[in-house]
Amino acid sequence: DGQVSVFGYEWPLRQLFTVVLALACLAGLAALLKFTSFGRRIRATVQNRALAETMGVSTRRVDRMTFFIGSGLAGVAGVAVSLIGGTNANLGTKYIIPAFLVVVAGGLGQLKGTIIAAWAVGLSLAFLTQWMSGSLAVVAVFVLVVIFLQVKPQGLFTVRTRGLA
Repeated sequence: DGQVSVFGYEWPLRQLFTVVLALACLAGLAALLKFTSFGRRIRATVQNRALAETMGVSTRRVDRMTFFIGSGLAGVAGVAVSLIGGTNANLGTKYIIPAFLVVVAGGLGQLKGTIIAAWAVGLSLAFLTQWMSGSLAVVAVFVLVVIFLQVKPQGLFTVRTRGLA
């Protein structure tokens, strides 16, 4: 279990592997959504489910496949988390509220919004835990996200749709 020096910082190999794994999953998901016909069907279903069905997209199949992809990514995340620290039955409770805040603040169907929101929520939690307990920091970030959603209820980015003139 060695370490690698990256930008003058010593990284344990497990953490470096986790970061590389996360970036690979992110790149794969982005490529799937942007460059494949299945990604186009996913985007169509998210933007307008009824119209996607009218155009021949099997939205039930899209639902099933996105559930499978999400479940697979959750499994990969579980493996990555178990490499960094121990696991137990309550492991997910630590991550569920920040993950929900990231998805809501990022905006529905927007991968780049989710990425930016993940950085913002993660940095906010790391910053706030320097001055308060971890659970109080989560509450503070929750309040910040609620205030943010009062200003931008659609999240960071909205899905662009065409409207009738």
